[in-house]
Amino acid sequence: MNAIWLIMIAASMLYGLCTGKVDMLNGVLLNIGKETFDFVLPLLCMTCFWNGILNIAKEAGLLKKLEHLFHPFLKFLFKDIRDDEETLGYIATNITVNMFGLGSAATPMGLKAMEGMQKHNPQPDTATRSMVTFLVLNTAGVTLLSTTIIAMRTSFHSLDAVGFMPYAVAATVFASAVGLLVDRWWNYRD
Repeated sequence: MNAIWLIMIAASMLYGLCTGKVDMLNGVLLNIGKETFDFVLPLLCMTCFWNGILNIAKEAGLLKKLEHLFHPFLKFLFKDIRDDEETLGYIATNITVNMFGLGSAATPMGLKAMEGMQKHNPQPDTATRSMVTFLVLNTAGVTLLSTTIIAMRTSFHSLDAVGFMPYAVAATVFASAVGLLVDRWWNYRD
């Protein structure tokens, strides 16, 4: 993939030189750093803010309460690890954090959940049903607050940065429902 990017960049620069657009090429090369910084800064600030809120919710015990709400549902979905409270806790935390659009903060919990599920795996080189179900939940999971998209829309001066939220919630609920239905169908088909 790196070779493809290198070829595309080199071809673009060569084209700019051959067509006499050196001033445009210089402008892009000089402004790309500022544009990148202006794009990344709001995303970074939003991520820091929501990670702080997440830590406050964790210290206040809110995450634990949400995890306990998910446990009956998770024990139903993950029957082969229903007795592994630690792994179910990692799964619940991952789902809860993803619901608030903090995928980067949810990743460590997702990795720990996969490690916990791997302990119960009789075939270490093959994913278990629980691992597949977790990936479905993680990929198509319900998002109540899309913090990254809000930050991006804000950085591009959107007039209504959160106007898409009802549609995003509906789409993620639908994607989760369909993903879980297909997962259950596939699970019981075998």
